[in-house]
Amino acid sequence: MQQSITLMLRIGCILLSLLFSVTGVAFADDYDDALSALSDGDYREAYRGFKRLARRDHIEAQFQLGVLYLYGKGVGRDSDTGIEWLRQAAESGSYLAANELGQIYLSGKDVTRDEAEAIKWLELATEIAEQHEGEAEDGCE
Repeated sequence: MQQSITLMLRIGCILLSLLFSVTGVAFADDYDDALSALSDGDYREAYRGFKRLARRDHIEAQFQLGVLYLYGKGVGRDSDTGIEWLRQAAESGSYLAANELGQIYLSGKDVTRDEAEAIKWLELATEIAEQHEGEAEDGCE
């Protein structure tokens, strides 16, 4: 009896692992498709793909969705919604989103200029960059 329970638990764990790895691959494929649409200038399709993923807490998709809202690409321009998606991504560990928020608050573009808020986000970007050294370099030219 104990062996059957142990075997069933192992099978369950294996099935869950397979499900998570397939889901991860599907997320990666969906993200790549949305990025491809973005680079092809199909902003509406990119928006749809990023929105689907962003709602499932995909950090990079949240960042991309925020930028689409900020610039009105594929969706009506909505700074508040764009900033909210950037905030979610930054709080989840996106260097690019935290840096973008810092720049927005520093410049006062679409928000009231707020140096303290800018410093908060830029410091978070620095912390994230230090934790994940390659990401900051990939996002900067």
